[in-house]
Amino acid sequence: MLFAFFVYALLVAVVIFDLYLGIKLFEYIYCASIRHQPPLVASNNYERQLVVEQIKTKYPKAKNICEIGSGFGGLARAIARDTKANVCALENMPFSAFVSTTADRLSHCKNNKTIWCDAFAYLDNTNMKFDVAIAYLGPTTMPMIQKYKDKIKVLISLDFEIKGLKPKHVIDIGHGYTIYKRIKYPHRLFIYEFK
Repeated sequence: MLFAFFVYALLVAVVIFDLYLGIKLFEYIYCASIRHQPPLVASNNYERQLVVEQIKTKYPKAKNICEIGSGFGGLARAIARDTKANVCALENMPFSAFVSTTADRLSHCKNNKTIWCDAFAYLDNTNMKFDVAIAYLGPTTMPMIQKYKDKIKVLISLDFEIKGLKPKHVIDIGHGYTIYKRIKYPHRLFIYEFK
């Protein structure tokens, strides 16, 4: 009887894991092939700490921060936890937003809020202004952020630069890269100051 219970429990775990992988695959295909965004790539602890360090040292008075394309929200929670700023994690993929919202609740991070939305529609419709925005978007999507210069003071872009706009700082992470449309983009932070 105990053996049967373990077999059924294992079977349920495998089905749940397969469902999780299926949803991630669907979101990956939808994100990369239909919306032409870079697929979800979770930031590692080194990248998170580098972004947090830049905010703390260069923009210590930042009170409102948003992450555009927050994925599972690990970077947004790290920023909220280490800077004490209010952070809006904007994510358009439903499963990623669900995971991020669940992790927000489990982490008890009160100054971070995941919002399931199209980030550009959210920025179009909000009166809120952000001291810092963090984005990990593809090279064709990044230039769209310039439209929101009146709502964003500083933009930290992960891996993708805005062509034709000179960044204030470029920080080469020194290892790793993102592959987008078969092109390797080295891990770098591009920091733009709009105001």
